[in-house]
Amino acid sequence: MNVIMTVLLWLAAIISLYFAVFWFLVLLDAPPQHRKRSMTSLPKVSVIIPAYNEEDCIRDTMESVLALEYPADKLQVIVVNDGSKDRTEEEAKKVIAAHPASDILYIAKQNGGKGTALNMGIAQASGEFIATMDSDSGVEPAALRKMLPYFADDTIVAVVPSMKVREPKTWLQRVQWYEYVVNIFYKELMGRLDCLHVIPGPFPIYRADVFGKVGGFAENHNLTEDLEFTLRLQSHHHKIIQLTEAEVTTIAPDNLRAFYAQRNRWFKGALLNAFNYRRMLFRKEFGDFGMIQLPTILISGVLSLLLVGSFLYYAAKPYVSFIYNLFYVDFDIMTLIKALQWNFSFYDVDYMGVVLMVLMTTISLTMIIMAHRTLKERMMKHGLSAFFVFLIVYYLMLGWAWVGVARDLVIRRVQKW
Repeated sequence: MNVIMTVLLWLAAIISLYFAVFWFLVLLDAPPQHRKRSMTSLPKVSVIIPAYNEEDCIRDTMESVLALEYPADKLQVIVVNDGSKDRTEEEAKKVIAAHPASDILYIAKQNGGKGTALNMGIAQASGEFIATMDSDSGVEPAALRKMLPYFADDTIVAVVPSMKVREPKTWLQRVQWYEYVVNIFYKELMGRLDCLHVIPGPFPIYRADVFGKVGGFAENHNLTEDLEFTLRLQSHHHKIIQLTEAEVTTIAPDNLRAFYAQRNRWFKGALLNAFNYRRMLFRKEFGDFGMIQLPTILISGVLSLLLVGSFLYYAAKPYVSFIYNLFYVDFDIMTLIKALQWNFSFYDVDYMGVVLMVLMTTISLTMIIMAHRTLKERMMKHGLSAFFVFLIVYYLMLGWAWVGVARDLVIRRVQKW
């Protein structure tokens, strides 16, 4: 068993190191210079806000969109209530009543999933560009003016803003804040290679005509409709870029139960959708997305399960051995203690493993530091403890979510979104 675990761990470590070095080399390369245009005439933009049981945050989200630094006659806001059972409708209509001069369309429909709500909004949109907006998120006032100029490049069909955690209060939200900052940085690197794998819901902007070319968002309660749509765009060789200068914020889970449910859905949806696009795997015609990014999505679950499995194995091994030896000496603890020996030798140290761990930690810290510098954020903004939990424990927490995904797939648990 020791040999099997050692081989699996080394395999996982080598694969992880390969990807870490790959993205580090991408970092060292010069970033692409995207063409921007001066906006002499502003295009009309439609913002679609799907909502399901969002009475606590729909008003803030709508007010955030209406506060965009953009002419009111060029901004259409479409709120699609996907069969909410709470006071979402009442709260949304209060905002509409408070902004009579704004172009706001409210649509109520039966619950059919986020994809159906988005598609209904797209069908009613009249803008040259379409933005989507999760109902628990907010956008900075200057975002539109920062993002639209990049569409001067006719090959770009979507521009993605940086997404951060809004006002983290609990320790879990503060830990996630670090994750979101690092993810923004990695997505910027992915954008350099045209291999962004997901366009999150909070305020990405699309060319309106792209929906006519590739279709709308996946329905039938697809768990990650945004990721599926991104994979579809990649399969049609469309270009997506990530910006660091435009910012949106979202509410992160504030407790472990909500965190687990969110990540379980994200990971399961990513795995299932990536598997559905497996025809792109290792195909040169799909560039770095097919050669690097899609394999990373599919293999990340395996690596996470190995991480959790190895942790449980090595954590439980001393206790199992101790209990076994207790049986062997007929529970005579003093005999067992006398038999214990402490034989340490530097020759027994796995120096290759130490070197590998130091190398991976150094690369990870470098990327974390560069992420904070790029986004002009302080490393210890939310405390030393939150930073070390993110650095040391957080990915083990994500691994537990992958364990749940594996269990759900085995028992064929049906999950809706």
